[in-house]
Amino acid sequence: MGVQGLKTYIESSSRNDLKSWAFRDNQLIIDGCNLFHSLCFDSNLDQMHGGDYDTFEKVVRQFFENLSACDVHPYVVIDGGDDHTDKKWDTLVTRKQKKIKDAYDLSVGKRRHVLPLLSEKVFKQVLKKLKVPLVQTLEEADWEIAALAEEWNCPVLSNDSDFYIFNLRAGLLPITHFHWRRVRVNRKTNQKFISSKHFIARKFCKSFNMNVSLLPVFASILGNDYVKLPNIKNRDWERYSNPGAENPQIDGLLNWLSQFPGPDEAISALLKLTRNKTKAQEELSHGIQDYKLVPGSLAQIFSSTKVPRKISTGPLQVLPRWTLRPILDGKMCSFIINVLLHNRASLNAQVEDFQLPSANETSLHIRQVFYGLLLLGEQQTPGKRESVTGTSKRYVVEYSRQQIKLSSENVEAIQTKATKGLRLETLYQEPHAVRLQVILDTLGVSCEMLKGTPDALQLQMFVTRYWLVNAEPQPCRVHLWGLLLGMVYGKLSSSPNAQKDMLSRLRVKVSRKGGSVDVDVAHAYSQWQSCLKCSLNLNCLLSFPLTEPDCACLYRGSLVHQAVAELRRGISLEALLVKGSSAERIFKQLKDIIVSLVGDDFIKKMRSGLEHRDAGKTKRASKGQKDELDVYFEHLMNESTDSEDEELLDGRKSKAKNHLMEMPVCPIRARHKAKARNARHPGKKYERRCFE
Repeated sequence: MGVQGLKTYIESSSRNDLKSWAFRDNQLIIDGCNLFHSLCFDSNLDQMHGGDYDTFEKVVRQFFENLSACDVHPYVVIDGGDDHTDKKWDTLVTRKQKKIKDAYDLSVGKRRHVLPLLSEKVFKQVLKKLKVPLVQTLEEADWEIAALAEEWNCPVLSNDSDFYIFNLRAGLLPITHFHWRRVRVNRKTNQKFISSKHFIARKFCKSFNMNVSLLPVFASILGNDYVKLPNIKNRDWERYSNPGAENPQIDGLLNWLSQFPGPDEAISALLKLTRNKTKAQEELSHGIQDYKLVPGSLAQIFSSTKVPRKISTGPLQVLPRWTLRPILDGKMCSFIINVLLHNRASLNAQVEDFQLPSANETSLHIRQVFYGLLLLGEQQTPGKRESVTGTSKRYVVEYSRQQIKLSSENVEAIQTKATKGLRLETLYQEPHAVRLQVILDTLGVSCEMLKGTPDALQLQMFVTRYWLVNAEPQPCRVHLWGLLLGMVYGKLSSSPNAQKDMLSRLRVKVSRKGGSVDVDVAHAYSQWQSCLKCSLNLNCLLSFPLTEPDCACLYRGSLVHQAVAELRRGISLEALLVKGSSAERIFKQLKDIIVSLVGDDFIKKMRSGLEHRDAGKTKRASKGQKDELDVYFEHLMNESTDSEDEELLDGRKSKAKNHLMEMPVCPIRARHKAKARNARHPGKKYERRCFE
């Protein structure tokens, strides 16, 4: 929802609608999606390199710890699936296109906001660690948030302008004016508080001498995400505005509405201004109804483990009963709601190489298995969409990108040998071994591979294997080593007593990194993140046959990008991993697992990633000479090297390093034409169209 321009108008210097509040010792209903976007975008966190999730985790943790210090009791609510009526779809399509364009702009160095792919998952995991109450609604959360705030008589924390329209007794705290970073102390009481601004709809309307019940009419006229009345919205409301008003259109409309005692009289006057009176009245009536508050379901969901029956009625009956509690608890992705209800899925735009197919292409097979579990072999319940006429095949419309344009494509839901005979309604009851085999089969991992990998590392390493084998263009060795270095750093950073300074040199260089991105590297890691996110979703649907990793420790974009740059520059792994250190031991463990999953020959056949970009220049390296990185890799694999062999190896490394320092800095960028996806997945229907 949201009314364009209203937030700016209320916060303008000419108005005085926001009052100061030393906020403490209160319940607070938090618009979770709005919050994690704000924490990411307003904290100077990395977005260009795919996200620094460890830093994001610290920001989220600090936010809630500061609330706790002020005796504030937060209740977080985040959005679920798209509205079942689909009346917001046009707005969503527009936003999807903008996000793609923003990601492209960021990839070429422009300042834009793009939420890193795993941000929401990290946000949820932090809240779980801190035991902060969280509910993920089945549809959009705005109305439920407002209804709960009114029921509990406590304020809402959000930047969404819709909360300026809801007539909330306890009002709204705009995130923009919620100064949580600096906890202050009342000198008289010695109590801690957060300085904030506070909005009350009643007081706002009083300044216009306007009935507060007219605010929903105001929002419907200007048009929110649900209501579109261009003939009325575009009228010359400015003539009713006060001189010098910040937004004459908004100011004028408010002044015009203030002449009416209530909504009925205002609507009657509005209908005289339009030809299509029936449509206008219907739109206005729906718009007003959207802001009418009655007790919702959130209070019961927060206080009880039981699922209210009324939340899964009507079209939402497509959701099996057993999935409701995991969705509401935020453990299961809301992605399944759109697949089951609308037969569609929206894939996130990332910073990547926009001359190549979307990074989400790499994770296609994982999603197809995911769709198959949702759509194939299920019981036909009321509201369930039927299969395509004359065929047992089922398709999901995926919304992704083709270069920088939003595109849609029919993707076939598939069954594999491991998923045949499984039913969505009873999937959670299947033995652990059956559910485990589904995800192993999907990621191309055998039971023997499983035995050699510690439980805590299985999902991330199996995803890394899948990425190496399936990504196009195939990742280079430097991409793999950079990714593993990032995991090493994440492991050390999460352990208070670990030797964190083992990567100190790399961290210093990262802090000095400029505002540019290598799109080759970005594309490779965006592919990996897409594979990880889809695998996390599949693992969750299967009731966690694999241990879910702590995502904040898996990827630090600025570090892994810089690691690749340093390795390409000829800096040795030894310079980044001190011999005998914790970092070296962890790196060796991760490397050994990857080698066991793909094989030594696979690693050796991978491109090193040290090639220069200018193909016209003469290569200085002879064909038979190993690069220094390979030498060090071989050193790590050799667990029984004697002192004489070590001296020889040191000489080879020194020679290789001297040679590398003479090489040009820039690697070759490989361009790959997009392959038809049905070439890799014969069971998939390939039909793409772009939105102009």
